[in-house]
Amino acid sequence: MMGYAPKMVNLTRTERRVRVDYQTRLKDWHGSGRPPRGLSSYKLEFGTELLLEHPPTPIIESQTIVSRHPLSGAHLSQPTAERHPLQRRAFYLTEHTASNSLVPILASHDATIWVCNGDFGDVGKWQPATRHADCYELYFLHRSQHPLSLMTEFGLLENIREGDFIFLPRGVAYSFLLTGRVTLLLYEIPKRLFRPYDYWMGDQQLWPFSPAAPIPPEPTPLTELQPPLSGAEATQVVIKRQLAGPTLLSCATPIFDVVAWEGEIWPFILRLDELVALSSPHVHLDPKKLTVFVSEDEGAAIQVFLPRWIHSLPYHHLNWVDEALFNHKGYGARPDIADGFMTLHPAGLAHGPDLRTLANTAPQEVPDPRDLPFREEVAVMVESRSPFVVLEDAEKVEVQGYDQSWYRQWIAQG
Repeated sequence: MMGYAPKMVNLTRTERRVRVDYQTRLKDWHGSGRPPRGLSSYKLEFGTELLLEHPPTPIIESQTIVSRHPLSGAHLSQPTAERHPLQRRAFYLTEHTASNSLVPILASHDATIWVCNGDFGDVGKWQPATRHADCYELYFLHRSQHPLSLMTEFGLLENIREGDFIFLPRGVAYSFLLTGRVTLLLYEIPKRLFRPYDYWMGDQQLWPFSPAAPIPPEPTPLTELQPPLSGAEATQVVIKRQLAGPTLLSCATPIFDVVAWEGEIWPFILRLDELVALSSPHVHLDPKKLTVFVSEDEGAAIQVFLPRWIHSLPYHHLNWVDEALFNHKGYGARPDIADGFMTLHPAGLAHGPDLRTLANTAPQEVPDPRDLPFREEVAVMVESRSPFVVLEDAEKVEVQGYDQSWYRQWIAQG
């Protein structure tokens, strides 16, 4: 009898990083909870240990933020909206009014989706630091004038490019270096994220990405950052927490003064070209086979559609989950859905490919597997077991009449 096969495994493996100027002093250090003399040990809930130059506990002041603040909103644990008929909906997110902060567009009990389409603050400055006390955070960079940098409590992540994912464990503070106009999506997941595990593929197949693919942060002195992090930028952090509201902490010591860390869970960059695309010459693969991240209770799953050989268009289908699909590049199943669109297909309603596209491919002979078309498409889809609520900022850029588009095509075909 086969042994137990796990359904999911950790996103990352155990790593240790030490700041360059501390490598001699800490050459024998390992995470034990007992720091070397003159340093502070900082243990996070998920087990990773950080060594800091100063203790993180001296807080000068704590105050509630009343006005809108970049990245200040808390996860919408009880999303509410007026009752509307169940509909398939679409939103042109890159047409959203340019702003310097993220705005929520869809919310469920399993995931909240935010978007920033604008300058994302003052160019050349570090964004106010943020820590989410309730959710794991996953960013996806759709468009950017320049590569981004991100300072975290673990160290620096840099050269973040279009198409990159950025993972931040729950409770980790971070600050973006603002570099110009971006279109950036944020997925907040209350439950811990894992990568799926396929018993027949195993870790030897490096699917959906190699354990070596995530890029870890490097501890970096604040004075070596360009520009340096100092003053209030280095000692203030916005805490996002349910019920409490966004809270601004002013600390006596720098937030990002890590000199070393060791642990199994840490922030990382994951590039699209590190993901493994699955395809088949014989069947159309269900999107669940394209899952890259899944929450521990399976309430939320994130799939990535990559450039690949296409056996056939998606079939008409009806789900038990809500699907929110963001088209990053070249999605072909619906020609009217351009780059930067997000579609929402709720549970209980059938959906599928554009009927015009389907009609053009139906009369064709079944292709020889060696002649299958290669499609340069990239899309990111979130499945939520609980229903998504469409929020005000999504309604501002909604594509009117999307739900009836299949009917209009059917009528046009006679």
